Amino acid sequence: MTGTSATLDDATSPGDSDAVRRDLLGVLFGHTPTIVAGNLAVSLTASAVLVSAQGHGLVWFWLAAIWILVGLRYALVRQLRPQLASLQRPGLDRAESAYTAVAGLTGLAWGLLPWLGYEGRDPFMDFFSVAMLAGMAGGAVTATTALPRALNLYLVCALLPFIVKSWLMGGLINIGGGLTFLFYLLVLVSFGRNAHGTMRNALLLTRQNARLADDLRQERDAVQAAMRAKNLFLAGVTHDLRQPVHAVGLHVRYLRSQDPTGLSRDVLDEVCGGMDAAVRAMSRQLTRLLELSRLEAGEARVLRRAVPLSEVWAACAAQFVPLAQEKGLDLRFRPTAQVVDSDAMMLQSILDNLVSNAVRYTERGRVLIAARPRGSEVELQVWDTGPGIAAEHLPLIFVPYRRFDDRSARHDEGQGLGLALARGQADALGHALEVRSRPGHGSTFTVTVPRAGAAPRG
Repeated sequence: MTGTSATLDDATSPGDSDAVRRDLLGVLFGHTPTIVAGNLAVSLTASAVLVSAQGHGLVWFWLAAIWILVGLRYALVRQLRPQLASLQRPGLDRAESAYTAVAGLTGLAWGLLPWLGYEGRDPFMDFFSVAMLAGMAGGAVTATTALPRALNLYLVCALLPFIVKSWLMGGLINIGGGLTFLFYLLVLVSFGRNAHGTMRNALLLTRQNARLADDLRQERDAVQAAMRAKNLFLAGVTHDLRQPVHAVGLHVRYLRSQDPTGLSRDVLDEVCGGMDAAVRAMSRQLTRLLELSRLEAGEARVLRRAVPLSEVWAACAAQFVPLAQEKGLDLRFRPTAQVVDSDAMMLQSILDNLVSNAVRYTERGRVLIAARPRGSEVELQVWDTGPGIAAEHLPLIFVPYRRFDDRSARHDEGQGLGLALARGQADALGHALEVRSRPGHGSTFTVTVPRAGAAPRG
């Protein structure tokens, strides 16, 4: 049992410890009606017997003290019970100390019973006084196990006066009775400590099992969400890849239906241009899927070096300026001489995906790419005048396989992989990727990259 307790204590956080203390106080408070009823009934019975047998006038004062202390305990519990769920460590300390003090005073009141009824002359009264005292002490173990301090103080205050009186009275029988009660006190304290340890460990295990079950539920929900996302992706990517594959098939059948000697250069260019566009679409989708899979599997290698942003700008412009011109967009790259510390291919991929999204979703206006120095870092920003992103969608735009545009009105390729890939690559590089957006006004994506040769921030 000791080894188990040590193991549980080692694994117990301060939050768990306080929660278990609240649970133990709840158990203690739950026993209050039984404690109150027992004290009132037994004290009334003892008083009636003592008065009828010895005519003690002090018995009524003793009975009044018992009832006052029992009422005080009941009032204390009634006051603390509504606050119990919100009590933190200082409040728990005060509640336990107050309850312990009342329990000690109640034990002391019961300890006075032998001084009223145990005098060594009347065997019945002697036995009755000892029996009442032993019974109340034994009953307290079950009722007060949840708070060992209160139990131990109650037992000492209840049994020690009889032990002292038996020693003062002298005689073999009296001293033997006192020694018996001394051993009885030690046994009850030991039993109470073991019972408290068992109760506390049971509550700790219950709480830890509940937390483990909650963690398992969260893991299950995460796995189920991932499976739903994968299924959504597979359905979508199958549809998106089927379109260019179908287009390639149509162009191939068209070519086969033509007379080779009658094919003009214009017809051949038109058909091959369509096939080339379809193949590029498939290649782009498969490349993104492969890169995202490598990132998720932890197999992507980062090769950092000094990267001139002018080279990144040029490669991105060569790819997207023609697309922007077709849509009538003003795509501008603000010239920069900044050199950053990054992986050239990953940084290029991040910027390409951000610019691709900006050009795709901006119907009119412009897209601006700029580099803003910020101390030892450079902020790469992509501004657009597109439709913007609703606030409730911002936390989800980097989730793979999610799209928030109207798919029924748009027929462009893509399955929500671009931003997810950009986020994964930025995380792998340690670059912060942030987004600000206002619906109807546009969006700004910012990648924060360290300058080449700059000391890392501490």
